[in-house]
Amino acid sequence: MGAHTAPSGTTITEAFYAQQSPAVGVLYLVCAAIILALLLAETLRRLRRVPEQRSPPLAATSPIAVFRPGTDSVAILDAEARVIDANPQFQSETGLPLAKIRGRPIWALHAKGFGRLFWDSALDEARRSGSWNGEARTLDHGHLPETENMSVRAHNESGGADITFEFRSRRPFKPTPKPASSVETKMRDALTGLPTRRAMKAQVELAIIRAKAAHTELALITIDLDRFRDINSIFGDDIGDRVLERLANALRTVESSNITAGRIGGDEFILLVEHIANAEAVLNIAHDISTTLGDEVAVDGLTCRLSASMGIAQYPKDGEGQRGLMQVAGVSLCHAKAKGRGQICFYSEHMEQRSSDSLQMEIDLRRAISDSELLMFYQPQVDLRTGSCIGAEALLRWQHPKKGLLLPGGFVPLAVDVGLTTAIDNFVIQEVCAQIGQWKDDGFAPGKISINISATTLLIPDFASDLKATADAHGLDLSQLEIEVLESTLFPRMRSSMNTIEELRSLEVTLAIDDFGTGYSSLAMLKDLPIDRIKLDRRFIKSLPHDSKDDRIVAAIIAMGRSLGINVIAEGVETREQRDRLISLGCTEAQGFLFSRPIKAHDFSNGWLKCNRPHAFIGTST
Repeated sequence: MGAHTAPSGTTITEAFYAQQSPAVGVLYLVCAAIILALLLAETLRRLRRVPEQRSPPLAATSPIAVFRPGTDSVAILDAEARVIDANPQFQSETGLPLAKIRGRPIWALHAKGFGRLFWDSALDEARRSGSWNGEARTLDHGHLPETENMSVRAHNESGGADITFEFRSRRPFKPTPKPASSVETKMRDALTGLPTRRAMKAQVELAIIRAKAAHTELALITIDLDRFRDINSIFGDDIGDRVLERLANALRTVESSNITAGRIGGDEFILLVEHIANAEAVLNIAHDISTTLGDEVAVDGLTCRLSASMGIAQYPKDGEGQRGLMQVAGVSLCHAKAKGRGQICFYSEHMEQRSSDSLQMEIDLRRAISDSELLMFYQPQVDLRTGSCIGAEALLRWQHPKKGLLLPGGFVPLAVDVGLTTAIDNFVIQEVCAQIGQWKDDGFAPGKISINISATTLLIPDFASDLKATADAHGLDLSQLEIEVLESTLFPRMRSSMNTIEELRSLEVTLAIDDFGTGYSSLAMLKDLPIDRIKLDRRFIKSLPHDSKDDRIVAAIIAMGRSLGINVIAEGVETREQRDRLISLGCTEAQGFLFSRPIKAHDFSNGWLKCNRPHAFIGTST
């Protein structure tokens, strides 16, 4: 009824198309063409990807050659290898902000700790050929082998002397390893791989149980590197880590089935020695470690020798429990360090009291710095030709509330051991600058005042600028100031100290080498450093003119100083014979008890600055 039926033999689809207009048919054809084009494009895109999937490049398959984008460490250097600018990655690797990086030499900043000779060679090559490329094979943070690609490009667009360098380094990307369990992390030291303090406590407890059951003895040897704090502050943490690794390797050389080594502190290590026959056997082990450490080691291009202090405690003689035994081993170590470098001490009961005294002395010294118990005395320095005062050496004293006036030998070694040298040096600088300013205001001209500064303080990066700020605050002309540094402490750090010394030179601060002839006596130091004065040590003066060897040594040093244009001053002059012999040898400056003991500031100004005239006995032979 009203329904439209298809003719016989015709399909429904054909009947449908037969009833549509031509325009609708064209629309269907266009849609079909578009769909076919899209299918064809997708097929071609997939075909293009097949070769890439079958033949990936080496960089994609080799995890060693894959680098994180943007992880290049870049620094711009001036002609003297000082950093002008650095990218965030370089700052991150050095652990310093850009403000503290600028102006410092690259060899003092680069994380791998290559010395100045390495960088001089690389930059010279870049100057000659335009660039330098190299590899550094080191260990990563997980102590696995790692290759660092480095390059230096020279830029000299003006063609003059304004050359700059672009330093760039790249480390391979490695997937982050699965972190160790928290228990494993606490039981193994990350730097050395040795058992930690916690692990060694457990080892000692078990060893005591075994020794008690077997009726045997054991010993603990606590080991501490000498002057490690100086190594860290002067050469940096990376060099310090290398030194610690060397000590750990030295301990591994003596490890055996009955000897276990561990690291229980920053630079403190321990050896657990079981089944000991006698004390001599333990002492031989300690000597073996000292011998291994004593081999020459290169640090920042300088060959030096390490030493360590050791304390020994024995079970059951010195303690029957883990805590007590480790405690007395620590006490014996403190006693060994108090005796000097490279000492070995067995525990004895009287050490407890001495350790307590040392701790109290440290507390007193910290209080003395803040409570103005430290005092400055001044020993006049004279011109031997005229007897006139040409200046003074500022000498530190401690007015202890119970022990009275202490000389530096009674507290400076303790200050070095507990890290108070820089605080004391800063006190000396403040006091002396203030005193010179006061003398200036009172109308006195004290001449040149010498102050003793430790090499540790001298090598602090901002030392020169801090000194200038202090001098400016007191209206002081820095040409009135002379810095004395011990020969034995300056020479090993000569390369590291060069920049600071040049800065001081530009401020007109003069440099004197104290106790010359008792340390390295390096001619290279006299040639390379801008030294203004040499101080002849009192041990050479003491036997003048009777000891012919000392006489010849003094004569040679005076002649050498004169030929190099370096003043020579003799210290410790106590007799007229010594004075007269120095005059005959050509020495023109001296200080010592013959002229004056160290005196307070007002005594120096009253007795020497107001009466700045020749003294009657100078130049006589009676």
